[in-house]
Amino acid sequence: MKVSYRWLNEYFKGKLPMVEKAVGVLTMNSSEVDSVERLRGDNILDVKILPNMAHSCLCHRGIACELSALLNLPINKYSRNFPEINEIEKSKLDLQIKIEDKKDCRRYIGRILESIKIGPSPEWLKVKLETLGQRSINNLVDATNFVMLEIGQPMHVFDADKIGGSLIEIKRAKSGDEIKTLDGKQVILDDSVLVISNNSKVLAIAGIKGGTLAEIDNKTKNIVLESANFDPVLIRKTAQKLKIQTDASKRYENDLTPDLAWEAMDILTRLIMEIAGDKGTKIGKVIDAYQTIAPQVTLGVSAEEVEKVLGLKISVEEIEQIFKRFDFTYKKDKEQIIIDVPMERLDLRIKEDLIEEIGRVHGYDKLKDKPIISKIKGQINKSFYYASKIKKILAEQGFSEVYGYAFAEKGDIELANSVAPEKKFLRNNLTSGFREYLEFNSRYSELVDMPQIKIFEIGKVFKINDEHNNFIIGVKTPVGVKGLKKDQDTISDIVSFLEKELNLKLNKINKEQEIAEFNFDELVAKLPEPKEYDFNLPVVDKNMRFKRISAYPFMTRDVAVFTPEGTTAEEVLKIIEVEAGELLLKCRLFDIFTRKFPDNVSRTSYAYRLVFQSYEKTLSDEEINKIMNKIISKLNAQKDWQVR
Repeated sequence: MKVSYRWLNEYFKGKLPMVEKAVGVLTMNSSEVDSVERLRGDNILDVKILPNMAHSCLCHRGIACELSALLNLPINKYSRNFPEINEIEKSKLDLQIKIEDKKDCRRYIGRILESIKIGPSPEWLKVKLETLGQRSINNLVDATNFVMLEIGQPMHVFDADKIGGSLIEIKRAKSGDEIKTLDGKQVILDDSVLVISNNSKVLAIAGIKGGTLAEIDNKTKNIVLESANFDPVLIRKTAQKLKIQTDASKRYENDLTPDLAWEAMDILTRLIMEIAGDKGTKIGKVIDAYQTIAPQVTLGVSAEEVEKVLGLKISVEEIEQIFKRFDFTYKKDKEQIIIDVPMERLDLRIKEDLIEEIGRVHGYDKLKDKPIISKIKGQINKSFYYASKIKKILAEQGFSEVYGYAFAEKGDIELANSVAPEKKFLRNNLTSGFREYLEFNSRYSELVDMPQIKIFEIGKVFKINDEHNNFIIGVKTPVGVKGLKKDQDTISDIVSFLEKELNLKLNKINKEQEIAEFNFDELVAKLPEPKEYDFNLPVVDKNMRFKRISAYPFMTRDVAVFTPEGTTAEEVLKIIEVEAGELLLKCRLFDIFTRKFPDNVSRTSYAYRLVFQSYEKTLSDEEINKIMNKIISKLNAQKDWQVR
């Protein structure tokens, strides 16, 4: 949510601290601030409102209240003063409100205003909205947006003369009903959509978007103000179904207290009278359809309970001071401090919620580390123990773990809703998918420095009335790679090694020579119960950094050079890396031999495999050939060196 720091300042009698401090306080104790942008002499904060705070903080007052509590600064109820309207002439126009289902619409407040003067908004209002990326439309629409951004309650204004009667109905649409929304889109509705209507005319999609039928225009004189509270689940489902996401729907779907609707109607009326009223303006009485009044929630907590949850001793006096900073109404009852939860704080529903508020205002940085002392001895999970042990053994033998898909082209169990046409079944073995993983990885063997691909997986397989874990290992040597042990021999050796380490005969359940699959659960059942974890799992170096893989293909080249006796591989490598430049991704020494020449001088040959790749484009042969020519020229320029 975009928040104006200048607007926030208007809630406080004194000034807020420098924006950097406020950003730090919010991020560490309330809601993360993603960025701060300087615009029109203002600082615009992009605040990521956490889900539990969305009931009250999707508005400037909510953020201001957070800063007030966290910084211990007194706060005003609003950012500006709204004029009183007690002496305004009363409208005699009738307004009727009918709610079809109180579960869909928990409260609906309406009010008629006559003889309104529509026009441009005052400069202060335009600046406020435009700084936050809102388009100023006219004084009426801008007033509704201001109230929403001020206290979080979405509002709407209808042209009373276009409605066609005094009845406002809140009900489900009929299948086939249509509405042209304010942005010009024609939307077809069904009976899952809640609408605001007048008899058979759909005026708005409730809580989401208004329609053009009762749209405000330059000829508008009489208006109906709407302030309502709708079922959050219904609004969310409707917004997703119709693919219409608005500022209003965002707030409704996060749930608002119905109490906010009355306050919003009051300040919207006063604001419109200030910027769009004149001597002839008349105000109708408020029609409030509020059938089920939200109950007052109370929560109690003691200093002992706070200490038990936070592990930090906070005195009763300190807790009271924190409650005062939140402007909570409270009383003491023996050891308990009982508060009346403000209606907008729908996130405070259990005792632990209240303790969390105490903790974050007191400061999480004051919590001290304490060792966890437990007399409970944890049980050794046998499957986890042997899975970890096998992974460690294989990793030490040069194998890498892969995680395959549980969905497959064939299997015993078909999915009701498949993720893809070729993934309609749950896999009943690991071998079928494993072939693909071997083939895929072999194409990138040079990129990952693995002349021979060696991978394994421990995963679940699914059969009729049964599911269990299998274990598979596989080896594949890419085409063109020579001098390595045959794949089936490598598999045979690693299986023998595992049998020796586990002291157990492994029984293959597949026929492939380069792939060996086993029933892992059966294997574990035959192994002895572990008494303790007698090995350490590998720990990732905290200084390790990861880099994304380029989306563009790589190219390989080989270069071999005879060098005088005594020349090291590192000397050759340094020249190659300097001449190759940034496009050289990897350089692997794959062959060394020494030969005595006819002049009776021995020379050593170093052969390197060079891998080139760009993060910006697909490389051409011409580009790589130029680089290779530079490398070869430099190598040949060394005394008694010769590229072969």
